[in-house]
Amino acid sequence: SGRPRFRRWAVVHLLPAQAQEKVAMTGAQDSDVSTPKYAVLYCIGFVYLVSLVVVAYYARRRKAEAEAAGGKLQAHYGGSFSAPLLILTTFSTVYSGFTVTGVPEEAFKKGFISIRWIGATIVIVASMMVIYPRLRRLAVERRYTNPNDFIADRFGTMRVRMLGAACGVVPMLIYVTAQMISFAALVQGLSGGAIPRWASILILVCVLLVFEKLGGMNSVVLTDAVQSVIMLVSFLVVPFALGAAFGFVPAIAAPDCGSLLYVRERGTDPSQVPLTCTDWPAHTTVTADGACVPAGCIAAVRPEFYKNPGFADQANILFFLVNMIGAPLQPHMIQRAYIAADDRALRLMMGAMLLAPFLAQTPGIIMGITKAAWDPTWPQDVRKQTAFSSVCDALSSEGGWEYLLVSVMTCATMAAIMSTADSAIMGASSLAIDMYRSLVSATASEGLLVRIGELTSVVMCGAAFGLAMVLTVSQMGSIIIFQNGMLMQLLPVYGLGLFFDINEQPIFFGLAAGLLALVVLVLAQYPMDSYVPLVNVSVFVNFAVVVAAIFIAPGEDKRTIAATSGNGDEANTTTAEAGFDGVIPAVPMNLNRASIKAHMASISEPSKRMIAFLLVLVFVSIPWYGRPGTDAPIIWGLPQWGFVQIFILVIACIVGLVTLVRWQPQVDLPCAATEDGEAKCDDRKLELEVLSPSRGGRASTASSS
Repeated sequence: SGRPRFRRWAVVHLLPAQAQEKVAMTGAQDSDVSTPKYAVLYCIGFVYLVSLVVVAYYARRRKAEAEAAGGKLQAHYGGSFSAPLLILTTFSTVYSGFTVTGVPEEAFKKGFISIRWIGATIVIVASMMVIYPRLRRLAVERRYTNPNDFIADRFGTMRVRMLGAACGVVPMLIYVTAQMISFAALVQGLSGGAIPRWASILILVCVLLVFEKLGGMNSVVLTDAVQSVIMLVSFLVVPFALGAAFGFVPAIAAPDCGSLLYVRERGTDPSQVPLTCTDWPAHTTVTADGACVPAGCIAAVRPEFYKNPGFADQANILFFLVNMIGAPLQPHMIQRAYIAADDRALRLMMGAMLLAPFLAQTPGIIMGITKAAWDPTWPQDVRKQTAFSSVCDALSSEGGWEYLLVSVMTCATMAAIMSTADSAIMGASSLAIDMYRSLVSATASEGLLVRIGELTSVVMCGAAFGLAMVLTVSQMGSIIIFQNGMLMQLLPVYGLGLFFDINEQPIFFGLAAGLLALVVLVLAQYPMDSYVPLVNVSVFVNFAVVVAAIFIAPGEDKRTIAATSGNGDEANTTTAEAGFDGVIPAVPMNLNRASIKAHMASISEPSKRMIAFLLVLVFVSIPWYGRPGTDAPIIWGLPQWGFVQIFILVIACIVGLVTLVRWQPQVDLPCAATEDGEAKCDDRKLELEVLSPSRGGRASTASSS
């Protein structure tokens, strides 16, 4: 029937006004003794936090062992993790506060437009498949530990390194801010507003800084694994629990579904359920409690959910998906590529991430849609909460196991928020270390660099705290568009730097022009943001300037390690030619297209044609067809365009999985450059030593695996 089974809201459907008032009073009395209920929830949350602390202390032991083996910097920011751990840490990092609070809230307000979040993850993985295989290979053989190391290695100049770091730090600040907003909304919902916003954010900051201090990257990855398990359990159960309590989406979609009823717009007491219009439709008088409004059926309550999207919504979906291409360039995501034990682990991680959005985003969409249908029947105190908090409040009233599920969902939300926030903070602090080495001291000790990173984390948390006090959950969509739009500024750096011959000058001109355009557009109050986000206009400026500079002012290779021959001519010097004793001939020291190809000579990559086909499918899924604003047929509870969108995204997911299955990474082996410039790969496990300009000196000998 689609009717909720929990007592307080079920009676709204069945009893006359006088009985409702009595039950509402009983409900109010129940709320007065709700402290024991919340005490249980608080205890479960406390146990969850204690378990994370235990894991963090174990991570501290691993960090100490890593320090003894490879130095403080590598121990704090690096590591090598197997496929299961890589999958779990990436999962908990990707599915953040955006997923658990932002997606339900967007679904509540915009309906099935929120399906775009599923497509967004598929775009992220497609971008990973292009960039990460090469980036990880270079990280292994050229000893990268910092997300900015590739930029320093490939282009060599301080100005590009600084702009690249800025394009990474600002999005991370935004990302951490979003997690704090989500956490504050969660805590305020659970405490009924008793815990102020600033206090809840301060609690999160303390937990994050303690975890980073204890175990560094080991702490992040291992706690992510625990948190991912909690999230997965919650995501698997939530759709069925919501369906049992409120009705599954297909059952409550139609405007005349079986659970349709009418209630007053509001109650005289914000803690009481609204009165039912028992004699509807004959009685239409507007009283002090407002007019009668429909509830229980999605299309009756929110008919706009089943209309074809307008041009503004279509453009919003388009640029939302486009900007996800830059998401893998987030510093903490690049670190995930670095710490993969091998290419097979990387492949398994990307395959899992292709399947993940259908598991992780769907519950949030259903939760928001459910609130939209039943929101009129809930007390105003519940309705004013976020979609996540209000649905949890209603669901917990049904029974014991539902309450337990809500407790797990709450822990899953905290898990998603904390796992993403600590990863983002560490990513930003590692960039700060690179800036310190560039501007202050290239020879600073590893202990000092780690302390600078930790200080940066404190500063990052302070700045995010200030932003979180003025932004809200409803702005999540705009926040993530701006964040990933900033990361898009780095696409020429990685896209052109990894695959094409390009010098530093066009890259610098493009970055500078793009960031300057962004500032100008913000100050000028750009008027077309509803259709083309201003951050995308700045990215277009970046791309256009890069292309123009390639033809007009391509510049020269300014890297200081480029050697010259005795007669002053530039020479393509290799590590062996530089006279490093006992070193097997390696690829050229200067990183360029030829040397990158030499590094990749023994390593296959995912098919670019298949990846392009995947991306075409995702963008074709945008509901560009249909007359804007007209009613769309309902198919299995979805508007026709939403059903088609899901169907195409499933096909895109299958295409991505086939692409990864066909990609068969070889065993990691280093390659050598022959005299004629071609790469020759040895069949043995070799030790490779290269000079990394990002560190300004000779790197330690490291196994290529």
